[in-house]
Amino acid sequence: MAELTPWEDINPPMASAQRREQPCASLEPATSVQFRDELTACLALVAPVGMTEEARAEWLAVAWETLRHLPADMLRHGARKARERCDHPSKIVPTILAETSDWMASRRKVAADARGERPAGLIEDRSQYCSPEEAAKIMEEFGLRSRFTSARDDE
Repeated sequence: MAELTPWEDINPPMASAQRREQPCASLEPATSVQFRDELTACLALVAPVGMTEEARAEWLAVAWETLRHLPADMLRHGARKARERCDHPSKIVPTILAETSDWMASRRKVAADARGERPAGLIEDRSQYCSPEEAAKIMEEFGLRSRFTSARDDE
């Protein structure tokens, strides 16, 4: 475990909010213990006084089901941002998703590239591409010029 900060030395962290060091850059989802720790810490800050233990357990179950795809490092980052910003339980999960969506997409792309997968949307059949002559006609029709040709080439 990492060295304690001066504050943690005199005020140890709660059992539900233990810091755990985790290597990153994988798509392996966080463990249920990591989810419990992060989501419980978020909920502890914003849960209404009247929220029963049953309601907390239900919220945690739904939140875990929604976020279960996140790796530990992303979950930790998103939960930290949620603790900084959220003032109600209904805002926690959307905040975590918003904070991690671009990061998760980027990591999935890197993983797909490493596996040699082609990105979606690429045209497999090159016969669907237009020829240089067809491209020139389209450009002329719409009054466009190529940035690769000079004004002299048009004369």
